[in-house]
Amino acid sequence: MTRQEALKHFLEAYVKDKQKEYIERAEEDYRSRKDELAKDFIESFRRICLNSKEMQSAGQKEKIGYINYSMRRTYLLERKHEHVVEAFDKDWYFDTYPCRGTYDSGWAFKYLDALEDELEQLGKKYMGNIIKPDIERIKLEAAGAFNRLAVDLASYAMPEAIRLKEYQDMARESGLEVRVGEHKGISEVVYNEEPV
Repeated sequence: MTRQEALKHFLEAYVKDKQKEYIERAEEDYRSRKDELAKDFIESFRRICLNSKEMQSAGQKEKIGYINYSMRRTYLLERKHEHVVEAFDKDWYFDTYPCRGTYDSGWAFKYLDALEDELEQLGKKYMGNIIKPDIERIKLEAAGAFNRLAVDLASYAMPEAIRLKEYQDMARESGLEVRVGEHKGISEVVYNEEPV
């Protein structure tokens, strides 16, 4: 069996079913703990708003136009389970001094690591034809499905999050957006403040 044949067989025989299994496990965990997880998300939102307000008070930050929760694929390869949280002014990624924090998203990505571990074990059946970069590529391709849960959680939590005093006290641009997605990649708007 050539390496390409082994990889094709591995993908067909194991990967698709295992991805589905671990995504379903993560979804089940998410559904059973949704309110608890929302509290943690709201706390991370409170912290970024508070830090932004402090920077504004010190004259280091303009009105906030965007708050991004970003999954970083390099972090996932290191098994670092956090979204980077950034508050930007109206210039978004061109903001010279974004306010930064983190959000622990291990509740979703621990299942991605478990998928990687199981695939590494199954890959050993292929006598060295399935190598670590193959497993990493599969892991990164699957990451979006696990990140989807973070998007759903943020959407669920935002109605409560925007009632926080720290959010109300922060200077905001008309039409502020809260987004969840990939770092400097595709992200979804989970909240858009109505323009004044």
